[in-house]
Amino acid sequence: MKKLIHISLKINRLEDKIIFGAIIFILLFFLHETGRSQTGQPMIMSNGVSVPSDFPHIEITTNDNPDTGYIFIDNRGGDWGRGKPYDIIFDNTGSPIWYVRAFGEWRDFKVQSNGCLSMMNREGYGGGNWEFNILDENYNIIKTVQAVNEYSTDEHELRVLENGSYLLIGRRNTEVEMNQYIPGDDRTVDVRETCVQEFDANDQLIRQYPAFDYFDPADLWPEELQKSWDICFTHMNSIDIDDDDNIILSSRCVNEVTKIDRQTKEIIWRLSGAHNQFTFINDPLNGFSGQHYVRRTGHNRYLLFDNGNFHNPPVSRAVEYQLDTDQMTATLIWEYRNPPGSEYSYYMGNAQRLPNGNTLINWAVPDRPKLTEVRPNGEVAFEMNFADRYESYRVYRFPWNGKATKPYLVAESYPDKITLIFNQFGDPDVDYYKIYGGKSSNPSTVIDTSKLTMKSITDLDNQKTYNFRVTSVNKNGQESDFSNKESVFVNFVASGENLVKNGDFSSNLKYWEFHINDDASASPKFINGELQLDIEDGRNDDWCVQITQENMPLIRGSSYLFEFDAYAEQERMFSAGIARNDEFFRDYSHMGQVWLTTTKQHFSQQIDMPDPTILTAEIFLYAGGSNYDVYIDNVSLKNLGVYNEEEPPETPKNYILYNNYPNPFNLTTTIQYTVPELSQVKITVYNIIGEQVKELINQPHEPNNYQITLDASALSSGLYFYKMDAHSVKGNHSFHSTHKMMFIK
Repeated sequence: MKKLIHISLKINRLEDKIIFGAIIFILLFFLHETGRSQTGQPMIMSNGVSVPSDFPHIEITTNDNPDTGYIFIDNRGGDWGRGKPYDIIFDNTGSPIWYVRAFGEWRDFKVQSNGCLSMMNREGYGGGNWEFNILDENYNIIKTVQAVNEYSTDEHELRVLENGSYLLIGRRNTEVEMNQYIPGDDRTVDVRETCVQEFDANDQLIRQYPAFDYFDPADLWPEELQKSWDICFTHMNSIDIDDDDNIILSSRCVNEVTKIDRQTKEIIWRLSGAHNQFTFINDPLNGFSGQHYVRRTGHNRYLLFDNGNFHNPPVSRAVEYQLDTDQMTATLIWEYRNPPGSEYSYYMGNAQRLPNGNTLINWAVPDRPKLTEVRPNGEVAFEMNFADRYESYRVYRFPWNGKATKPYLVAESYPDKITLIFNQFGDPDVDYYKIYGGKSSNPSTVIDTSKLTMKSITDLDNQKTYNFRVTSVNKNGQESDFSNKESVFVNFVASGENLVKNGDFSSNLKYWEFHINDDASASPKFINGELQLDIEDGRNDDWCVQITQENMPLIRGSSYLFEFDAYAEQERMFSAGIARNDEFFRDYSHMGQVWLTTTKQHFSQQIDMPDPTILTAEIFLYAGGSNYDVYIDNVSLKNLGVYNEEEPPETPKNYILYNNYPNPFNLTTTIQYTVPELSQVKITVYNIIGEQVKELINQPHEPNNYQITLDASALSSGLYFYKMDAHSVKGNHSFHSTHKMMFIK
């Protein structure tokens, strides 16, 4: 239910009435134009900056005279697939002063020592296409930097120095015979080695510091050594330059902070880990473990984020040490932990000493604050988290005076309009915006203007692709360069109509895509107005034979009805749903696998959308994993309007095994599943070579939604699979589904 706040004001003077009326008019105009009163809609923030429908808003719970620097943050791709990744600069009210939508996970967003911005462009898996973008004060990319010498670019750190030289971390995988490091270990394993590389301002490599020159694989975490592939050696994750111009390096998987002579490349000292040279004083935890970040705060004084994976029990904290390199002691002089029960962040995170003397702490993981700013006495001055509990790799505060020279444009396609969101960030002299649009590649026709930073357009030809660009005009009448170009497919659909185009296949596969994978053999045919997937070899997985249709709008706060008719040549399983295929797969329909018989059945699933708006979701129909033909007809998706979150959930109609959460996980993870009828249900966990390592449950289930917690404390880090087998007690239905999960101790 929406809560209405009633405000009673006594207004007597005519001037006050006029002013008050004007304020009310402006507020109503904003609410009408931006849809602010609706969930999942683009909107104009209080500072005039407009944001898209999937923008990751923050919730501020404490704001008590904090540091005045802006907040530099990433939402790390959302909660493992929920929402689009962004890099954002927020002010202390929670309004953005700049943002960019990312195409992959963009990390380590910060202001460098030379005054430029930098961010990791993390597109693609494994680092092959990764690079750091460096931007000037006008938000223009002025250069990109990458690792060299057969190393790909690691995402953890780029440090640009005042003279423009820089250090970054490279990574590469090599096969290593472990017996040369660990007697009796005859394995040949895939090792991901990390290496610090130092470049001059002209991008020439000066020196490099490979992990194998400083560390021994025998010193890795035991759980890391037990892996059969992708052993992380040594997970270098932060670089700082000390006051004597030498390198301070954090290496997570050996629990060590190392000081290295920049010229001779020799080790000066080692703090913590297997080769620790210091005695910890005044530290009840006797040092740190699994740390993710270190920065100098004075002479021989260092602040780090201690993830604390190997504390007993695990606990995370920001901790500061004073080193005595004569007596070889490390004295704890300051630390801060979250309240008990919420103080463990098993990976990522950072801590930054601010100009006002406070300390910024990013706890990284979803349910922990992304920014806790504490005073030296431990009082919280500022605290916030993402409203949708996204993760964040690192968070910083910096003073910043960026000013864009042209607008940044985002276009969103809705069933009744195209909405354009455009901002010339940081420029107070913009008078209005000119909107260029059309079907040509680079539109040069002005179709509208706007004083606001957002505009909805409806006078467009349906089922056509339009291109848009925007310019700004300042108060002197000068027009800026064009913004980026946005292409949008217009798919206007009246309320209650089918959002799926050609859902009855009357035009064969028009608007649909047919795919086969993993050397499957199949072809689409059309018989009696139905789609027949003629399958010769469906291989082993459902996704090996598929048809899909993109550009399905799922708007936050709305309900949808997803339906189709289907049957098969012989009884078999079949998968259907609506998903986003970014870095992590997520099915928003929760329909999952269904059991097809030789008789046509009608399948129906209501979708309530509490997650961030997805305007380009994809309907998928997967028919692989079997050689029996599948027949499909009357696919539809209809918007039912705003749903009521207070209504009790209906009895599930299908067996579903959901993705575990969180994933990857540390120690525990939750597995949810649904059972539509009285069934015997068994859920088991297997390791990567197919050995059963745990049986979670094996008992009868009534129709309902369930969840179970996996405690993996007795398992080793690595990749696992969990499988659900269900057999109906009264009928002959069976269900089998398997999902992957990653356990990180």
